[in-house]
Amino acid sequence: MFKRQSFKKLGRKASHRSALKKNLLRSIFQSGHVTTTTPKAKMLRGEVQSLLNKVVKSEKSLNLFRDLESILGTRKLVDAVIAYTGVSKMGVKVLKVGFRPGDNAEKSKVELVGFKVEKKTVVKKETKKAEETKEVEQPERKGLKSILGTGKSVGKRMTVKRERARTRSGL
Repeated sequence: MFKRQSFKKLGRKASHRSALKKNLLRSIFQSGHVTTTTPKAKMLRGEVQSLLNKVVKSEKSLNLFRDLESILGTRKLVDAVIAYTGVSKMGVKVLKVGFRPGDNAEKSKVELVGFKVEKKTVVKKETKKAEETKEVEQPERKGLKSILGTGKSVGKRMTVKRERARTRSGL
């Protein structure tokens, strides 16, 4: 009797598949969205929903923190998941965005509804070193001109036109 397969195998061994799931989960909780192929997106949607349901239904115990840290890797991502479960509108959206140019695979974008990403602000410091630098003229390389036997100027990159081999073995 035919039994349906209970999960997507994605053409990978079990260890590779679990590593892929963990990497996608980590990246979606870091940035709030991931663009990937449609089968991976559908698998990721189920994984995210089950992870969020696990956090919502269980009390905040040490076992929950340990499980989440084993899946997500860092304490920062665990805190982000727990903070996200407190949002009133939470969920996962899968939007089809087009096709990949190399192999024409269908791409989809997986988004967390209501997920806010903390943006890093970078302060640029003005340095006086750029203003203090002066242009220094480099002397010409007369020795290279005489070695090559050409009157052309040779800069930092030396380009020499080579003649094509005339024998069959040189092709």
